[in-house]
Amino acid sequence: MKNYRKLLAGSLALFLAVGITGCSNTSGGGTGVANEDGLVVLNVASTGQPVSFDPADANLVVNEYTEYDCYDTLLDFNQDGTDVVPALAESWEQVDDLTYTYKIREGVKFSDGSDLTMDDVLYSLNRVREDAYGMSYLFEHVDSFEVDERTRTLTVHLTQPDSTWKYVPATTPCQILKKSVVEAEGDAYGTNEGSVVGTGPYKFVSWAADSQIVLEKNEYWWGGADNLAIDKINFYVMKDASTIALAVKSGTIDFAPGITNDVLPTYESLSNYNIIHDFETSTVFVALNTQVAPFDDVNARKALAYCIDSSLVQQSIGGGYSAKLDVTCLSDNMYYMDPDKWHTAVGEIEDYTVQDYDKAKEYLAKSKYPDGFEFDFYTLSANVPEAELIQSMVGEIGIKMNIKEILSADMFSYLYGFNEDENGNRPYQAFGSSWVSDYLDPVGNLKTMFHSSNTVPGCANQAMWKNADFDALIDKSYETTDDSKRVEYFIEASKIAADDCAYIPLYVPESVYAVSDKFTFTPSPQSFWNFSYTDFQVNK
Repeated sequence: MKNYRKLLAGSLALFLAVGITGCSNTSGGGTGVANEDGLVVLNVASTGQPVSFDPADANLVVNEYTEYDCYDTLLDFNQDGTDVVPALAESWEQVDDLTYTYKIREGVKFSDGSDLTMDDVLYSLNRVREDAYGMSYLFEHVDSFEVDERTRTLTVHLTQPDSTWKYVPATTPCQILKKSVVEAEGDAYGTNEGSVVGTGPYKFVSWAADSQIVLEKNEYWWGGADNLAIDKINFYVMKDASTIALAVKSGTIDFAPGITNDVLPTYESLSNYNIIHDFETSTVFVALNTQVAPFDDVNARKALAYCIDSSLVQQSIGGGYSAKLDVTCLSDNMYYMDPDKWHTAVGEIEDYTVQDYDKAKEYLAKSKYPDGFEFDFYTLSANVPEAELIQSMVGEIGIKMNIKEILSADMFSYLYGFNEDENGNRPYQAFGSSWVSDYLDPVGNLKTMFHSSNTVPGCANQAMWKNADFDALIDKSYETTDDSKRVEYFIEASKIAADDCAYIPLYVPESVYAVSDKFTFTPSPQSFWNFSYTDFQVNK
């Protein structure tokens, strides 16, 4: 299995930055594995296309279905996403609290046949680290990278102990590029006007904008091209889900990621493809800007929260293909360290995800706005019907919610605070949003969404929430590898954050895939960001 990842998501039905939809194969009897000139070909459909094949631009989930197999990371995730395994690095060692070494495989070649050098490794890592935004946040505790060409060793020096560092070499910032090509092409690299050169199992062949992307086996892949079940991948960009559905019925599409609830029945009626449901680390919520009125008042925040029936939102939007998101804003699979202790602790926290108008009125009466208040709610145009559902709920106690539509192109400015004003204020009171952790460790949500260090532009504390006690507990969690201690820190921190209600949790969506019965695909909890066509097998 080969994986990587990033940040936001397209397959969430509500409050998304980028939508992705797709489908699978035929309505009649199978005709055998699709082929061109005897090759095993996988035809993939999506309503979105990547922004770039450059890992530095990897914050859009639609990139994941095309980009990642062109590159390798230093390490990879295991099938359940809770640990790492060798990839470009065949072995590694934690020398001390601040030092890690990685032995890079001999004989690795790029897709153009040239050798991977340690200078390429160093360049790729520093390129991400020096990026003010992008994926550099995963390198926040890196002091320096050092390489030795003779021993093919990478040494990572940290500024402080970091219990989550073990996962980072398996994430997108650690995808390795060819230095000379990137430097020669500049901004054109990774676009449909430039090149894509990596060490991954598949190589970039062509990209016709708004139409088709083609990948083929990388004959130089260190893992062995003969071990790949699929020879060629055709990635088709289609205008909408209905167009994809027609392509599915005609038998021209084999795989569709990110199927949404509204079109799912179409695929379920077909006979020779399989629907795969998988919970990953996606979370959907309402972010309340705690630095501006009315949500600088915790009582106003809780009054709003108790108005919302998250179960109804879950069923209406998630269509039953979703799960409850509790007040910690962590997906259930992030409780893998001592889940019983986690669930017991969560059960002791005030649960404002259950609609209760009496409690909503009590909190409203205690707020600075006992007669009600008005606020603006920002969401994507495509999600206005969902926002209207919430609007009707909060109106029951005199809260007026104005829906403000934003374009997909502007979503990341809201998510990462790139549109802050000169005083550092984000331009919204409430924001319908989502988050997908880079790994299953709870820090992936708790640090990113709640830590005060992440209220600056380029970071995703969308509630602009700050609490020194919370910060101290999360900081402590980095300093120990003792999971029992870390769970205690996480639980205590989660109680502090939940009590302040900076976010209103809605639900955990499933990722839904349609796969032709000519193929077998096994996703993992990391598939959302770490999607790989090496996880496909051909059914003989």
